[in-house]
Amino acid sequence: MKSDGKGATGILLVIAVVCLMDGLDGSVVNVALPTLADGFGTDAGTIAWITVVYFLMLAGLLMLFARVADNGAIRKVAVAGVAVFTLGSLLCGVSPSFEALLAARGVQGVGAAMMGASAPMICVRHLPRGMLGLGMGVLTLGCSVGFAVGPAIGGLIIDALSWHWIFLINVPVGLLMIPMMLALIPKDERYEKKPLDAKGAALLFAAVAAGAFALERMPHGAERTWALLAAAACVICLAAFVATELRSRAPLLNVRVFKHMRFDSLFLAFMLLNVAYMGLLYLFPFYLEVCMGFRSAESGLYLFIPPAITLAICVPISRWSDRAGRRAFAVAACAALLAGAVAMFLFSRSDSTLLLLFTLSCMGLTWGFAGGPMASRIVENTSEESREIGSSLMNESIYLGGTIGLSLFAMIFTIGADSGAVDFRDLTQEVFLDGFVLSAAVCAVVAVVALMLSAAVKDVKA
Repeated sequence: MKSDGKGATGILLVIAVVCLMDGLDGSVVNVALPTLADGFGTDAGTIAWITVVYFLMLAGLLMLFARVADNGAIRKVAVAGVAVFTLGSLLCGVSPSFEALLAARGVQGVGAAMMGASAPMICVRHLPRGMLGLGMGVLTLGCSVGFAVGPAIGGLIIDALSWHWIFLINVPVGLLMIPMMLALIPKDERYEKKPLDAKGAALLFAAVAAGAFALERMPHGAERTWALLAAAACVICLAAFVATELRSRAPLLNVRVFKHMRFDSLFLAFMLLNVAYMGLLYLFPFYLEVCMGFRSAESGLYLFIPPAITLAICVPISRWSDRAGRRAFAVAACAALLAGAVAMFLFSRSDSTLLLLFTLSCMGLTWGFAGGPMASRIVENTSEESREIGSSLMNESIYLGGTIGLSLFAMIFTIGADSGAVDFRDLTQEVFLDGFVLSAAVCAVVAVVALMLSAAVKDVKA
């Protein structure tokens, strides 16, 4: 059921705040990674698992919850997701150890997967078609607000209190959101129930988990055998997943959607953009502390720049793309990230504040141009009856890209810096830059591939 103007406004408000919670958590944790690495006495690669496990749950469970929601439970999944996310945030905030924090982040990631599966489906199910680009832009807007306030708030909290409090700030927001969602999201309609593909869900999760472990652990000599076994398990589980989905009467994911080259190109382009973006975003807090000498609060203020720029332009760009077409904006997003990565590759050893501002601005432009246009292109290039699952596939490309990006760039950094299991506190600036420069080069290459894939697909004619 499509909502009228007043109802659409309420829905847009709900999805913006839901995404704000996710964005707030992501940016707060990023600025805390150096502090967490120092506090737990671990290396820069291992500490990435605080974020990897979160994205792993998102990428591995998103399609399962999308199927549950598509069975006529969009509102239920969205509300339950906020409740689980809030519980996970509380558990993170009271975690006494690295292992406990990882487990709590897993719980938080489960809630985020439910939220990520349902939010775009709310847009597709309840917003007028002419507002699709705006709805996807508002998804980006909510994340951008969270990302914008997260670094500054997180940096101040870490300096004034402790890292535990960066998670606890989600709790009151979540408690306020649940009754708000129940009031503003239309009740679920009755749909024919389809069986859930539990085997497919398990195989997909196993493939993502094994792949992430293999990527991040490969440079660690003592664990290379386990990493190779995990890589083999990833390939086997992925092949089994595809075979299972092709035979299933009610597949978790209709893999036949990938037989269309247009869809494949757009899905891969968006995923690669997220791979490259998350690589830079993961390493930047370390760069600010090791190379620029910033404290957490100062780092937070600088990391405010990308989401603030995204916040300023994403809705106007999304509205513009609804009228003028989306390909040019998708190409511009990839070009902006490419420019930032090349700048860091060439000049990161200069410790230039101007360079820092330029790269962070490029990152802000990236999501400002990409959020509505690139996401909408994925949805537009699925069949009419698959639009809602297509919207969840759009989110899957974000979270899968984030999982791959974090694991891949943790591996690349470890190789470039030859840091192995060296504690973060023992890294010198020169050693850190060896890893950072190599990571920037790989980021640039990935951005080039995403740009070419985006440019190759023309816009769908209205």
